[in-house]
Amino acid sequence: MVSEDAARVLHAVREQLARYPALEERRALVESLDENHLRLLPRTALAVITPDGLAQGVHRRFLADLGTYVIAYRFRTLSQQDAERLYQDGLTTGVPGRHITAWWIKKCVFDLGEALVLLLRHPTDESFQTTVTRAKGASDPTLARAGTYREIYRTPNKTFALMHSSDDMISLLHEVGILFAPTSPAELLDRPPWNEIVRATVSGYRSTVELRRMEQYRALYRLKRRLLLELASRNDLPVSLVGRLSALYERAGEVIDSDPGFVAESEAVKLLLQEEHEVLGTLPTPPARNHPQGNEEFVTAVATAGLRTLTAQSAVSPEDFSRFTKLLSHVGISLDALETTLLESHFFFRPKEPT
Repeated sequence: MVSEDAARVLHAVREQLARYPALEERRALVESLDENHLRLLPRTALAVITPDGLAQGVHRRFLADLGTYVIAYRFRTLSQQDAERLYQDGLTTGVPGRHITAWWIKKCVFDLGEALVLLLRHPTDESFQTTVTRAKGASDPTLARAGTYREIYRTPNKTFALMHSSDDMISLLHEVGILFAPTSPAELLDRPPWNEIVRATVSGYRSTVELRRMEQYRALYRLKRRLLLELASRNDLPVSLVGRLSALYERAGEVIDSDPGFVAESEAVKLLLQEEHEVLGTLPTPPARNHPQGNEEFVTAVATAGLRTLTAQSAVSPEDFSRFTKLLSHVGISLDALETTLLESHFFFRPKEPT
């Protein structure tokens, strides 16, 4: 006979399991937890600092805020298989708000490097996972509350999450089983908090790439300027037009440097893109497919079409973006993995044109 508190937790976990039929495999794990583990579950939370979060040093702020409660950690480079298992409930169930319809764009972030997995236990907070998830903030940057991690670090779109956290107790057990394998969740729940020396050592970890924030617009305008220089080097544009576009890019750079916040920055860039669109509308260019690959006309067509693509306000499909990057490579312009993910996700989350 379990205590009333343990029975209440067990009932709540079973209800959660009923909402996630894809996680039925975890039923045996739930049923195997003893009374002490069941009592600890509501005070336990899982947080994953994703590669983009590590690059921005999110782990240092998170550990300064909640590091006292960490009982286990692990650095993980997630394969696509492991990452899909992590989001299994979102990928395969119809639970409102949980179904992931664009897995590939999330995978791009995990491909950038390793993640820091943290398991925490609070001494008194009986809704600790909810507390951690609220501190994380909304994935939509327009909805992120002030003071949440995603608002502070200016996530540019839903791809760059900074963090992942479990949604409830059954998700926590499922995800711990993946991220800390082969160590069992029961064994982890029994662990005491880590010591300050380990905490300080993990806080001092630095990612291979360190960034102040994920600057999608800086990547956008770096590529714009590169395309403009390609055209200018071939005398394909009037000097006056090069000057007008360059001035717009300078104004965009000033906006980005001032870091006015997501909404203000996006609105300012939107106006600049509208101005640029009007300027580029004066340039008739034949389609790149009409020119032999690699000749002067081909390069001119690709560079001009590239500027127009980067200036458009509507979404670009994954297939069109892939074709776009291939065309860039044919004229000697390459993007690194981070730039590719910044730009692809930026275009993906733009408004879709009406059909």
